[in-house]
Amino acid sequence: MTTVLLATILSMGGAFVLATQQRDQQVAKSPFVGSWSADLSRSRLDPKLPLKGADITIGVTGNVITLASSVIMPSGETKQERETLRADGTETAATLTTGVVHVANWVGSHVLALIAKKGNQNIALITYEVSTDGQTLTARTSGLVEQVVIFKRREW
Repeated sequence: MTTVLLATILSMGGAFVLATQQRDQQVAKSPFVGSWSADLSRSRLDPKLPLKGADITIGVTGNVITLASSVIMPSGETKQERETLRADGTETAATLTTGVVHVANWVGSHVLALIAKKGNQNIALITYEVSTDGQTLTARTSGLVEQVVIFKRREW
């Protein structure tokens, strides 16, 4: 009986290690993970939302995505924001704007589609696409704001 108990405990430990390794590999495989800086010379900004600069750091754990951004406004003021999304089609309350929810889904391994809704109205569609070489992130926004922001990878 002691041998069976010990074997069970060891196999559970092995399964835990294997699950942890698989999760870590899954996180490492996402081309979105890392820090990015906006290349405004290659971007097309909406005049309603002028920027002097922007950085974004993306974390991915399974279907949970964390977007932490730092945006420099024309006045020189820096705004820092952080959102956590679920990329499984479920509504997630926005933390920055009351009454807004996000619905996000993966569209393959290199594209994340996000719809921002207020009530029954879609107010924005944003797609984030990582280039095949993993060095460029393109954020396309349509709705209340129409723009394309090109980001270059700073670090993985």
